[in-house]
Amino acid sequence: METERMQKQNKKIKLGEKEKELIKFLIERGKSAWKEDVINNFAYANKYEAVVAKRLKKLEEKGFIEVREEINPETGRKKQKVYLKE
Repeated sequence: METERMQKQNKKIKLGEKEKELIKFLIERGKSAWKEDVINNFAYANKYEAVVAKRLKKLEEKGFIEVREEINPETGRKKQKVYLKE
């Protein structure tokens, strides 16, 4: 059990070009942005929204970002916000 954890920590995590762009986008936005804004910025057509959402999910699994549900102060509705982990 302990060796598995150590092996995972020693592995280098590879990021794709688009994943790096997503991280740069979050840094430019003050390390957080609404998930809707991120998807709209990177998906130029409706059929690519799922691709961007999947990319966000992979970044979350790798430990680079965190997606939390918050209340949007402008509308009073719950929305998902993407935060860059430090």
